[in-house]
Amino acid sequence: MIATDDAPVSSALCLARPLGGLVDAQARSPGGSTTDLAREARFEELASHLEFLWRFACRMGVGEAAAEDIAQEAFVVAASRLDAILPGKERSYLVSVAVHMVRRERTRRARHEELKGEPSAPTGEQPDRRLDEARARRLLDASLEALDDGLRAVFVLHEIEEETMADIALLLDLPPGTVASRLRRAREAWKRATEQLKRGLPVSGGRRR
Repeated sequence: MIATDDAPVSSALCLARPLGGLVDAQARSPGGSTTDLAREARFEELASHLEFLWRFACRMGVGEAAAEDIAQEAFVVAASRLDAILPGKERSYLVSVAVHMVRRERTRRARHEELKGEPSAPTGEQPDRRLDEARARRLLDASLEALDDGLRAVFVLHEIEEETMADIALLLDLPPGTVASRLRRAREAWKRATEQLKRGLPVSGGRRR
């Protein structure tokens, strides 16, 4: 987890909306019931990663609705190719599919988000806390926009999802040295972007791999 002097930004790294009924809705194998318990267990393993995929896609900048679509589509793709996925590699396969879909979505939309105005606090909530969390989310999302996709994926997986360096190398099919290098560069770029945003300065976004 990143150390930062700004408490709301630090707390935002842990913020994630639950995926609702998506996991339950997608936890079954396509095409109906089956007596193959081992196969059912693998479908359940795929489904257990859906919320992680949703959070990952959100932090990669596609928005909540698109992230949910990506998580569902990645599950369907993986489920249809389950026999070709080595046991224990389900999470890695899902991430590789999600990364491809995120790039496709961002290219299609060519979306450039801007910091929005102050959000209103929901009735019955603690206004100050909710506003601080919303500001922290916007600052985090805007600072992540400054990272190109290759750096952003490593940063999100390590700093937000708290994956180990070794696991990230497996998930993204990268040499460990490349993961370490990208993480170092991503941290530096994220810190620069965050400081610029706090001073009200614009930051340029990255889309390269």
